[in-house]
Amino acid sequence: MLSSSRLKTGRIINLAVCTVNQWALDFTGNKERILKTCRDAYEKGSKIRLGPELEIPGYNCLDHFHELDTELHSWEILKEIVDESIKMPDLLIITGMPIRYRLGLYNCMVSLANGHLIFVYPKTVLANDDIYREGRWFVSWVHKNKIVDLKLNPDFGFSQETVPFGNGFIESKDGVKIGFEMCEEMWTARSPSNDLALQGVEIICNSSGSHHVLGKSYKRIKQLVLGITSKLGGVYMYSNHRGMDGERVYFDGMSSIAQNNDLYAHIPQFDLEDTCTKNCLLNLDKTTVYRGNIASTCQESSRSGDMPIVNFDAILLNSNTINQQLSLPIEVKPLSDVEELCHAPAAWMWHYLRRSKQSGFFLPLSGGQDSSSVALMVRLMCEKICEAVRLNPDSNDPAYFLEGKKVNSDPSLLCKQILFTCYMGSRNSSQMTRDLAAGLAKDINANHSTIVIDSIVDSCLQTLNFTPQYESPDKREGIALQNLQARTRMLLAYLHAQTDLITQGRTGNLLVLGASNVDESLVGYVTKYDCSSADLNPIGAISKHDLRKFLQYVNSTHKFVHLQGIIDSVPTAELRPLKNGQIVQTDEEDIGLTYNELSEFGKLRKPENLGPVGIFKNLLNFWNEKYNNEQIAQKVEIFFRRYTSIIVGYILKAFP
Repeated sequence: MLSSSRLKTGRIINLAVCTVNQWALDFTGNKERILKTCRDAYEKGSKIRLGPELEIPGYNCLDHFHELDTELHSWEILKEIVDESIKMPDLLIITGMPIRYRLGLYNCMVSLANGHLIFVYPKTVLANDDIYREGRWFVSWVHKNKIVDLKLNPDFGFSQETVPFGNGFIESKDGVKIGFEMCEEMWTARSPSNDLALQGVEIICNSSGSHHVLGKSYKRIKQLVLGITSKLGGVYMYSNHRGMDGERVYFDGMSSIAQNNDLYAHIPQFDLEDTCTKNCLLNLDKTTVYRGNIASTCQESSRSGDMPIVNFDAILLNSNTINQQLSLPIEVKPLSDVEELCHAPAAWMWHYLRRSKQSGFFLPLSGGQDSSSVALMVRLMCEKICEAVRLNPDSNDPAYFLEGKKVNSDPSLLCKQILFTCYMGSRNSSQMTRDLAAGLAKDINANHSTIVIDSIVDSCLQTLNFTPQYESPDKREGIALQNLQARTRMLLAYLHAQTDLITQGRTGNLLVLGASNVDESLVGYVTKYDCSSADLNPIGAISKHDLRKFLQYVNSTHKFVHLQGIIDSVPTAELRPLKNGQIVQTDEEDIGLTYNELSEFGKLRKPENLGPVGIFKNLLNFWNEKYNNEQIAQKVEIFFRRYTSIIVGYILKAFP
């Protein structure tokens, strides 16, 4: 008769990745979310729980990383997690926090189990491009294949005096080898996963803090996570944050587990819940077979130098594998850019609203494409949260609550509760935009009002000793009149945001939503302190070109009666007098460039990183059929003259 050990069907292991909606410096809340995912993983039978980068203090602590308090509280929370791990035997918990060695502060992954710290992995490649500035706070670990003993402060009460710290991997009592890489390292030319795979490491854990960019998610999962396991074999666990943790970026989750170019677990990209844990059951023998069939990898492994190993006392493999159902590969369809626009700003706004402790939003709704896009994003936000509540009626996740009450499952009622819009008309406003604004507000079920600002504008003009004219040969007069209207609307927006709830007998205030797109910001086509000034602006990084696509997509998925009229309308600020009741001012005439042209300029400037000459040369190829060389040069000149317009501030001291 075969022994029970020989009846095993493979080296089976249960793995879990999690996504947490952390908040910078919210140590208590962050700890609770971490421990919840640890308990969820343990209850699912998982033996490894992987969390995202710097999840203990929160990723975006910025210059608070310079404060010793941030280190102190991180160690205090880590000690509590270590103590709690005793209640979850043989669960390997991988978390993240800043740790100081000698003079340098390192961005670290910390492994622990059974009440004991096992290993600290410091990040070897820091993210210092795009929006990231990790080199401002951290140093990278440059000692390849070196581990030192990190002395622990006895004041924290750990049961050990030191913990291994450096570049290596860990191995469990039953022979499971686990390696580490962090976020940016995955994107480098020679990522740590290459060396780890050649060492025979079976499971690579990646803790990330990766923010949402249109289309980035597909590359992150399909090309990198699956690409690494396709080339090297093995199991790849990837964990990322969710939500907004205090900065302007949005973390879109997508924590995943892959093996040998197949995806086995995946947390959806724009879910709203504060925590989510997904697990899968995999056979590590499949990794051995997969790698064994790649002769070049096996040969390269024979030439690879040894990396240091840290052994730890935990059993990770399932003891009884007979009749256990392994996880099957799954397919995840990536969202298109316009579909992401329907989810990302909506999720970002919901997290912002509930964490700000405010009661809703106030939006000056002009009837144009920009403010209408923002209004629709709020409506889509309502639909998103209501759908989540409907699908999880028994869940009391904090994300399902607003003002202390659980959200109902009717998006129209929620939109009525939280969105207040106002058409701030003047004698320069057309009946068309007035009707479109009122109609869209009715379509999405927002609270809508219409006011006239002429009396306020006229009162301001009475403070002057002359009457400015729109048609004056001195352009300063016309521009001053236009800016006065725009600034008046900003003042009224904040007034209404603070008082509209009073008329309903409700407590609280409203957040003011901005509606200025990235093209306008890029060329300074805004009035200082107008609709570009707000508490938050969900379209501030979106071009008019993409907003039009968004509007067309929503029009195809929803039956909003007035949306087509908004799509067909010509963008206008309506700040100059009408002629025979018709609009004479258009944005594109004022700017001297079309919005489609602005979008192309924006892409060439970044991410192509081209200057005036480089852009001109590129546009000679793109626009040669509609413009001659001189016309293209004129448009480049217009763009860069306007591009320099921005509010500036003199930096005099090292604060705030």
